[in-house]
Amino acid sequence: MQPNNVVDDDHRDDIVDQIIRNCLDQDNPRSFFLFAGAGSGKTKSLIDALNFFLDKYGHQFMELRRNIAVITYTNAACDEIKRRVQYNPLFQISTLHSFAWTLIQPYTKDIKDFLFTDLSQRIEEYEQKQATGRKNSQAYRDRAHKITAYRERREKLKDIKKFIYNPDGLNTEKNSLDHDEVLRICAAFLTTKQTFQDIVVDRFPVLLIDESQDTKKVLMDAFLTLEENHRGKFCLGLLGDVMQRIYLDGKERIQDCIPTEWAKPCKKMNHRSRKRIVTLCNDIRRPIDGIEQIARQDKPDGIVRLFIVDRNADRILTEQSIQEKMSTCTGDHKWLDSSKNKYLTLEHHMAAKRLGFDDFFAPLYKVSSYKQGVGDGSLSIVSVLSKIIIPLFIAHKENNRFAVMQLIKQYSPLLRESAKRHSFSDVKLKQLHESTGKLLELWNNENDPSCIEILRIVHKEKLFELPSDIEILITQTEEEEQECTEDQLEKIDALEKAMNVPFSHFIKYYEYVSGNEGFDTHQGVKGLQFERVMTIIDDNESQGTTFNYEKLFGITEMSNRDFTNQQQGKETTIDRTRRLLYVTCSRAIDSLAIVLYVDQVDLAYEKVQACGWFKSDEIEKVI
Repeated sequence: MQPNNVVDDDHRDDIVDQIIRNCLDQDNPRSFFLFAGAGSGKTKSLIDALNFFLDKYGHQFMELRRNIAVITYTNAACDEIKRRVQYNPLFQISTLHSFAWTLIQPYTKDIKDFLFTDLSQRIEEYEQKQATGRKNSQAYRDRAHKITAYRERREKLKDIKKFIYNPDGLNTEKNSLDHDEVLRICAAFLTTKQTFQDIVVDRFPVLLIDESQDTKKVLMDAFLTLEENHRGKFCLGLLGDVMQRIYLDGKERIQDCIPTEWAKPCKKMNHRSRKRIVTLCNDIRRPIDGIEQIARQDKPDGIVRLFIVDRNADRILTEQSIQEKMSTCTGDHKWLDSSKNKYLTLEHHMAAKRLGFDDFFAPLYKVSSYKQGVGDGSLSIVSVLSKIIIPLFIAHKENNRFAVMQLIKQYSPLLRESAKRHSFSDVKLKQLHESTGKLLELWNNENDPSCIEILRIVHKEKLFELPSDIEILITQTEEEEQECTEDQLEKIDALEKAMNVPFSHFIKYYEYVSGNEGFDTHQGVKGLQFERVMTIIDDNESQGTTFNYEKLFGITEMSNRDFTNQQQGKETTIDRTRRLLYVTCSRAIDSLAIVLYVDQVDLAYEKVQACGWFKSDEIEKVI
């Protein structure tokens, strides 16, 4: 039995939840910034606060048609919170982009005015640069292309009756807004339009923002301004951890922007990870703010290992060997089963090489306009291949003719047109059957056709609608190709390379972006947790400049820019990398393997030992 003056792990942070409840008092609302480190139970505190509010003010708010707004970072997080509050309509739970669109959607004329001014300013800026630019340079041609595009869009504004926006889509229609525009418009309205501010505060007297450290700076600044202008009748609750800010467009040093009038509760516990992992995370963050978490007493110590590997080693064989080593030192045989572990790479292409879809992924990822879409699976051609072709392939392999016909019925314009005319002639149905057969025959005898072979038949038989980029790739003549811009040629070349890979490579890619493989990026797992984690680090393979783990460990020297930024109190590469390492390490519940690929193993071993984060028996050289 514990002494009365000893607080157990489950109740150590109870005071935090009470502070939040006090802040939500509608007779005296108070804004707050909740510091909640990794595994601290931040989501539990959020849910408890929402349930408290529902019990005390729910009826009142529903009568007044008011809501509590909750902004979370991902759709998955939205769904989880909605489920845990039983989908109560009092709470409007959405991502940042969805919430911003909800606010601005009714104001078509104001959006037009904003865009007209914004586009005009951009045109003027580029024209000024053109006046002094070198005419034959690529930069000059790119600016010219943008000027033309901006002018065309400005001209089309007058014909738009209503704007559209999909938070999860590419938004390529002439009347659609892009993701950045939605946030900038919302921020502008929140800071310049008094009536808009009043409407927002009246409808959402409480706004809670999860992962606030990664909220887009432009909108976070707007929310802070809104709170300052309506203090005493508006509660802005920010929940997060500045050590877990991993996106550069978030609000840097948000903790320094919090007014003194706000409450600043802090959760001390880490309920997720075993003690050794918590200790490592504390060591990593200590130079930043000195904040340390407390591990649960009822959790075992846990295992951490750092493997320093020669960069020339075979990645796949090495990582398999490390799985075996982790199984031995932990006594956990699940390490031997790749499906039971989470592998974290810094960039998507590192996973692509390991999972066998790099030939599909790499060409598309190099094209700036395709990069996001192929990274998250939202690219239009990905949708066609995943939503239609993969299910058709599976149905064919299973000899499920009914499923085949259901897919044809759902997606084929041939059947759609017949349905409109209520005319399903035998000739038409026979033609459709033959066209479908030509497509499915590609997989007979265990064949693995290329994506382009599949798409050519789809196009020739008019089975399904294809994105315009693919239509151009299939139908374009040499003469037409000569008239293409450099941007268009870049896209065509990338698509040609990607579509020539076997369809099985695309399936591997889609399994990855669907989250069905054990791989993810360092950035993509924020907010998640896994029993066994392998963090794979290779600054060369990642090909990025934003993060540098060898600088963090002292293996390579800081750059002059790093020194300058450090002297000026600005963020350095090391700062960003430290935060990212903290995020990846804190995902682990039971055991953590860090795999560090370097050119100089002995030097790296020496530097890692010197940093003091790992015990000698936790570091192993793999040559």
